[in-house]
Parts: sequence; C-alpha cells; structure tokens
Amino acid sequence: MFCYFRPDRLQLIMKELMKLMKARRFLVTLISMIAGLSFGVYLSDATGEQITITWFTEEPSDSYLIVYDGSNEWIHSETEVTLHRFRVSGLRPGTSYAYSVKSMRGDKLVYRGGGVLTTSPQRNSPFRFAAYGDSRSDPEVHKAITAAIAAENASLVINTGDLVSSDDDIESWKDFMKSVESLSNSVYYSAIGNHESDAVNYLRFFAYPGNERYYSFWYGDIFFVCLNTNESFDKYSQQYIWFLTELEKAAVLNPAFTIVFFHHPPYSFGPHGDHFYVKEYLVPVFESYGVDIVLNGHDHGYQRMEKNGVNYIITAGGGAPLYEILPGPGLKAYGQSHHYVLFEYTLDGISIQAKSPQGEIIDSIFIRRH
Repeated sequence: MFCYFRPDRLQLIMKELMKLMKARRFLVTLISMIAGLSFGVYLSDATGEQITITWFTEEPSDSYLIVYDGSNEWIHSETEVTLHRFRVSGLRPGTSYAYSVKSMRGDKLVYRGGGVLTTSPQRNSPFRFAAYGDSRSDPEVHKAITAAIAAENASLVINTGDLVSSDDDIESWKDFMKSVESLSNSVYYSAIGNHESDAVNYLRFFAYPGNERYYSFWYGDIFFVCLNTNESFDKYSQQYIWFLTELEKAAVLNPAFTIVFFHHPPYSFGPHGDHFYVKEYLVPVFESYGVDIVLNGHDHGYQRMEKNGVNYIITAGGGAPLYEILPGPGLKAYGQSHHYVLFEYTLDGISIQAKSPQGEIIDSIFIRRH
C-alpha cells in the first residue's frame, strides 16, 4: 500500500514544510560544517494525527518522504540541507504506517532509510514504553541497551538526560545517533542533562513540543511532562508557573497516570545525593498534584524510592561509568548496572521492570491505576 493524502491534508503538510524549510536555513551553516556525518532516521513529537521524522546526511541534498497508506506520492523538499525534517499530518490515532525517506543530490542517492511509525494511541489503549538515561561515554553499551529496547517493541522511549559527553562535541553526537538507529520505529523523547549544558546542538537535533527545553505531551491515557533542571524552576520562574498550568489543564482530562521526567533527582543514594532545590520546589508540586512517577538520571545506576505516594525511579545506566550506591532508609530497590526500564501500561495499571541489556531483571513492581 502507498500513501494517499486528501487535498486538504496535503495543503496542511505543505504549509508545515514551508515553516520547516525556513528553520532549516538557520541550521544549514552549522550542520554543513560537520564532515563525515550520517545519522539514521528517528521519530519524535507524536500525537494522534502527527509525527516528526528527522535524519541527517553527510552532504547537502534534497529530502523525500513517503508514508505508505494508499498511493505512491512522495513529499519532496527541494532545499538542499543536511538536516532533513518533516512534520507529517493527517494520520490516524493508534495506527502504524510503513515509511521511507531518501536524500538525493541530482541523480545521486545520498541516503535511504525508513521503518514503521506509530501515532499516539487513543484513550483506553494499552501500550509499552521504555526509559533510560546517561547514555554518554560508552557507545557499545548504549547500542546494547537500545537494541534490547527495540526487541521489546516499545512504541515510546524516554532518555532522562546526559545523552552525550558534551553538547559541543560533534563526535559524541555522532556516536549517540548511531547508537539509537535501532529505535527508528519508536518515538524518542529526552530531557536536557548537565552534560548538554546550554543544549545548543541538542535543540537543533531534536524537535519537541512547546519551547523544546521543557514540554508536555499526552500518549494515550498517560500525561508526560519533561522538565529542565538546568534552568530556573523556583516558584517565580517561568518554568514553574508553566508546570503548574500544565498539571491543572491535564487534571481536567483525568489521566490514568502522570509521569514527570528530568535529569537531577530529588532523592538519591548515589554520590550526587539529594538535590536540595528539586526537593524544595518540585517535590511539593508532585505530591499536591498527584504525580505518580518521577523519572531521573544523573547518579549512574538504578534506584527506586516511594515517598508520599510518588514513585521515584533513577534510570541512569545507559553507558556512563557506574557509581556506587549506598542503600539507606526508603530505598526500595537498586542496581549498580547498565540497564533500561520497561513499562507495560494496561487499563489496570503499569507493570515496571528494570532490566539489563542481557535480560536480567533487576527490579519489578506493579502500580495500580487510581
């Protein structure tokens, strides 16, 4: 089957393409300086009707995309760039589509890739997602973890930050992108870690909702919020006010679970310890607004705690050197190992397993839907 877009949908797609083409011109200068760089296709910012598809090529080239759903019409951008990005509209919720991308320079094929994209599920639909973090430092470990996640058929993947060793190190980004190639069928979201710092390249490489530094999104019955603990989040900050507003708006829609993810944990038994300001400003919000799960990175390894009805999970074993964890009161489970966390959402609740890339189960818990 091939892709058919109704005329009104095609017009919407082309309007989005024009916006993106203007944004691309801003990126061409930096990205074109990256020699020998070729990143596989990846997905981000999925809704029930839209999704963003991105890939990189070593040399500037034209962009082509086809979503297989009825006809063989390619969407085409004639602007020669190395960053290729399409925002596809007119899709159906909870639906999987085969897709292909290619980059051409004249008659020369520069890149070809593709996979299966899946839009955000409708309400009252089960789905599987995964989380991990601190993927910097060891690309081989990172590849093993993403391969294991891909084998789990997780439709959504979250990285809790410190994706790379340094945001301005292009080689680190090259290693990262090659490591996540196996996740080309999953929608990828991430938080900014301290190693991303000002996140100049991070914000160029990824397309997320809102201002992209912090954002929220629905995925089926679950409301997700990504915060940025590299910038102000005190009670007088723009981010804090935005956070409260997003939680209040979401509460009206009655999410089955609210999950917040960001890099620096409020509680930790690793060497970094508790984060004072996260405890002072954000923890009271989690407790007041009924946040169910908080996902963090930063202290390399796995930890799980529960405080005042909030489940805190540190998943920071994506490739960075592992830290010693000294258990104490309140630590429910931990593991000094590289790992990812698999979540299986059903209408009854969420089953959670922390797993090594070799399949060893480090921890498991079931959180019932309230």
